Amino acid sequence: MPNLTSALLYPALVPFEASNVSVGRGTEQPFQRIGAPWLRADTLARLLEDLTLTGVRFRAERFTPDQPGDNKYPGRNIPGIRLEVTDRERVQPARIGAALLWALNRVHGDSLRLTLPGFDLRMGSARVREALLAGRDPDAVLDRLLPQVVAFEKDARRYHLYR
Repeated sequence: MPNLTSALLYPALVPFEASNVSVGRGTEQPFQRIGAPWLRADTLARLLEDLTLTGVRFRAERFTPDQPGDNKYPGRNIPGIRLEVTDRERVQPARIGAALLWALNRVHGDSLRLTLPGFDLRMGSARVREALLAGRDPDAVLDRLLPQVVAFEKDARRYHLYR
């Protein structure tokens, strides 16, 4: 990870390593952008901006991966979306990742390719992927999981080394 912003956004973008979408490997800002030759960046950025996710903005841009470790689109100038963190304390990577999958499928369902089960392992659940690809609202999908997340966090506290 080259910086804190990449580390912060990593959980949102890492599922897309199991797809035909670049996550910016081979650039100075990996895990701060996504892209592919078929991406309609302006349309996708507007759709993501309309979701008004907290702590992040989406901007259309082009980028060129240089010797990317994932070998996605090396040396090609591709359209993409840059994720700009506006408030580090309010960023919600899980919501960003869910919104990205939902929006990519909505705009590029014919071009987006996911590699299963790798995508599901990184996303955390096949059910989440299935719901988002079915067009369900990303916030509603994640809000349904909230009780399970709270229960896990409560149970995991006893294993924390630092309190």
